Amino acid sequence: MTALVTRPPEGGIPVALYDGHCRLCTRQGKALARRSGGRVSARSFQQPGVLESFPGLTHDECMRELKVVGPEGRVRGGAEGVVYAFGQGGLLWRVLLAPYYLPGVRWLAERLYAWVARNRYRLFGRAEDCGDEACAVHFR
Repeated sequence: MTALVTRPPEGGIPVALYDGHCRLCTRQGKALARRSGGRVSARSFQQPGVLESFPGLTHDECMRELKVVGPEGRVRGGAEGVVYAFGQGGLLWRVLLAPYYLPGVRWLAERLYAWVARNRYRLFGRAEDCGDEACAVHFR
């Protein structure tokens, strides 16, 4: 499988693209940026102009899972994106997240992530500012 590559983020700092209409996603996107010590920025892909900064990324793909665009433009998604982004926070985070790469753990983490992502609005609710039809999209 070929990795998706898009335009590198401005300033060379990885960007986590989260669903700004999802309460959990918004909270965790901001926490991720904080815990990375400024080594990752978090932006809602629901905001006008954000996706246009990263050609090749679609709204549907971003609705399916968190996308993290690295400084070289490589796009990582889902649990892999979360692990990559938190790993930017320093050596301690990389050590704590190392089990993700053990056989079977990655497979399980990706499936658990996908289930939560599909059910995020039902489980955690929608952000108050969600007034368009994007909040009604559900993936099976």
